[in-house]
Amino acid sequence: MSAQLGVLATLFALTFGVCHAQTVVPASLPGLTYPPLARAARVQGDVVVSFRRTPEGRTIDVAPISGHPLLRAAAVENVKSWRFEPRPELAEQADKATFHFRLNAPNHGYDGGQPATKVELDGTGGVQVISTFTTGLERSECPTAAERVPPPAVISGDFVEVRRWNEIVNVGADGSILWKQGNISQRGQITPTEVKSLFERFRAPAVWGLCGRYDQAGLLDGGSSSFKARIGGVEKSVGEYGDAAPPIFREVELAVDASANTHQWRHGEPKTESIAEIIFEYLPKPGKTKLMDAAHGGDKAALQAALAAGDKLTDVDASGWTPLMYAASSYGDSVVSAMVKAAVDVNARSKRGETALMASAAMGMADEDLLSAGADVNAVNDVGMTALMLLVQHGSPDEIRTLLKAGADARKKDSEGRTALDYLNAANCGSPIIQAKDPQLMTVAYLRCNALGDDYQKSKQLLISAGAKETRTFVPDAHHN
Repeated sequence: MSAQLGVLATLFALTFGVCHAQTVVPASLPGLTYPPLARAARVQGDVVVSFRRTPEGRTIDVAPISGHPLLRAAAVENVKSWRFEPRPELAEQADKATFHFRLNAPNHGYDGGQPATKVELDGTGGVQVISTFTTGLERSECPTAAERVPPPAVISGDFVEVRRWNEIVNVGADGSILWKQGNISQRGQITPTEVKSLFERFRAPAVWGLCGRYDQAGLLDGGSSSFKARIGGVEKSVGEYGDAAPPIFREVELAVDASANTHQWRHGEPKTESIAEIIFEYLPKPGKTKLMDAAHGGDKAALQAALAAGDKLTDVDASGWTPLMYAASSYGDSVVSAMVKAAVDVNARSKRGETALMASAAMGMADEDLLSAGADVNAVNDVGMTALMLLVQHGSPDEIRTLLKAGADARKKDSEGRTALDYLNAANCGSPIIQAKDPQLMTVAYLRCNALGDDYQKSKQLLISAGAKETRTFVPDAHHN
């Protein structure tokens, strides 16, 4: 059996999970809203939170251990409001709770009447947080039988266009591309073969059978997007709110992004893309394989299918990112451990010199599987940035402590002379030195430097104790809208 099939067998046997320690939850749970940005970016996965109990049954020292940054705050705030029966003998004991954030979208049909976010105990000590996409779903402007028939051919002047928030992606029948985001616009061109393939996707009967609008009544925090297609001079428009449309809507939307290379318009030239942007790497990208998508999402079944179809653990995308880097930044169940056991190179470098450990740090995690496998904790990228500098921007004392214990040098400086303490201070003032680009990410202005909350002082003291020094002063970022 080949090495690749051996890896596949390893992944088949893998039991996914973030933590196998005892999980403690109260008898009843307070309400929780699925984070709007996470829902819009289709982020799901597990979040593990540590905490202690007071003799009176309140929770203290609540902190995230792992999980996607867009999901962590909701879990932490929920745990902070937990109440247990008074048990003085259990006071100060370290406990953990695991939240399973899931998006529940139907393939077809609708079963209205369910709440937008359902929170329940799963019977094994975990907390299920399910965002249901079918609440009060409404369809309107549905086509007649005659309107469901696709136009026979593409003619001059036809186009397909996707709109989402402040972004427009338009591809014309002549191969012209127009991308706009706010006041910024870019133009490009694709080949006739690429045009034909894209427009055939839009001529599918399933596309012309879509209704004009899909909404979830009462939902105030969902994402929205729409497409318009003019084929054979006939126009078809479909819009949705809260990811309410059937899967074919998303398929053709992504087909436009793949053809127009929306990824590059958003993120720039892939070879110069910062590993910090891996958090929003859900668009099609040159060189990105199904295995990378599966690793990023922690999708076990998709991993198996991608490996069986021939994707390799040694593949790299246009940024030089490997499947291991995607796994290290996973917002679902991490598969880093299985990949490490398959003897992948934990110190492989991207085109900017970044590593899987930096990908993990960009998500606010210090992956111990990578560290145990020999990840270079003091590796630097092409601008002298280390994993510690990326990590401290999330202000998680426990994760920072893990990297320092593994030998991270807090005294290192990047190419501009900034230390990890400078990165921490900048993030606490609301303007991280390394920021991801995404049109759906809304920024917040700060009147004082308190973006990282109570964890800032703990993180700062850890870095100072490790020898880090401030090289400059940062002020609150009060200019965001």
